Amino acid sequence: MLFRVDPLELIDLKLKLLSEIGNLLNSSEKERAIKDQHSKRLVRWCGLTIHFTINCPFKCSYCYIEDMGFKFSDPKPYPLSGKELVYSLLLNPNFLPGRTGTLLAIGAVSEPFIFLNNALDKLDWLARLGNPIQFSTKQYISASYATKIREISEKYNTPISPLITIITLENADLLEPNAPDPERRLDTIKNLRDAGLFPILFLRPLIPGVNLHEVERILIEARKAGAIGVVVGSFRVTGKIIERLREHEINVSEIEKRVKRIDNVQRPVPLPEKKIIIEKIKNLGMIPWASACCANSWTAKVPCPSACFIQGPCTKCPNNCNYPRDVPNANRVELALLRLGIKARVKGKKVVLENYPFKGVEMLVRNISRRIPIVKKSLRRRK
Repeated sequence: MLFRVDPLELIDLKLKLLSEIGNLLNSSEKERAIKDQHSKRLVRWCGLTIHFTINCPFKCSYCYIEDMGFKFSDPKPYPLSGKELVYSLLLNPNFLPGRTGTLLAIGAVSEPFIFLNNALDKLDWLARLGNPIQFSTKQYISASYATKIREISEKYNTPISPLITIITLENADLLEPNAPDPERRLDTIKNLRDAGLFPILFLRPLIPGVNLHEVERILIEARKAGAIGVVVGSFRVTGKIIERLREHEINVSEIEKRVKRIDNVQRPVPLPEKKIIIEKIKNLGMIPWASACCANSWTAKVPCPSACFIQGPCTKCPNNCNYPRDVPNANRVELALLRLGIKARVKGKKVVLENYPFKGVEMLVRNISRRIPIVKKSLRRRK
């Protein structure tokens, strides 16, 4: 049975936490939180991305962070403290706290566990919000550190979903030159599972012509280590990434065949093999997910806030998210949205928006309603 979504309770909880956390901060701490990008960031399908680190020294050949303005050098902890980070999130109009609130995704633009103690402190503060937390990592996590993560989860009754990235066993020296060896990451999976968490293999990116031939062996090794399931992810490419792969003598011909235009814009590389890989995962007795949000939702035992089960890449995992069983009452959805300044009408599986008060409102509507938002182009243009 999945946790029940009550939109009005989510809003009440946000107001309560905003007051409680605000009372813990002085004026300069509040000012830093207000100015920080976490207070304005849009929610994506994976959730609201949280930064523990700026820049990443792992310098993976396929990585996109340089295209986003970050560097492969000079890593530093994110400048906000844990409580400032939490307050910044609570100020974000797109964020809702609680188990059925906004999914949190850590590790989108850097390795989150470079500064271990700092990361643990931030994780402890985030867990007080109660939201489903997912982190993706290539770092080695020891048995004792894995236990500390599980203790945070238990202390605040907050679900934490670990994604461990392994995309190659043969060519890690070329594709991930500065990251811990894949064997160490398999040890991380074991340590997290032994600690009582449910580690998930992050099989992303899958790069045509580069690592697809390794998939079955990676799946088998991850299962042996204790991975409960697999998030299967494709590859986004830019000209800078292609150049870097070539510098490492990686054959990019298959990528170039599949992508009509390669420039400074991140473009997805078509991956028709994804369906076959998902079947392989099932045959090995593991749970496949086509999207990270679904894996996070499974760990938290909540209906997917991105509403993948209505319109999205649902793989029919054991969560068995269902319409109409797992969606909140239509009247409470409309009342909750109105309290947030959003005028809308619920029509079955859809929510029709009558205004567009702030950017990113679509994902907030998905979260509150577990339905599909319908927004007229004219409303977006007006905003």
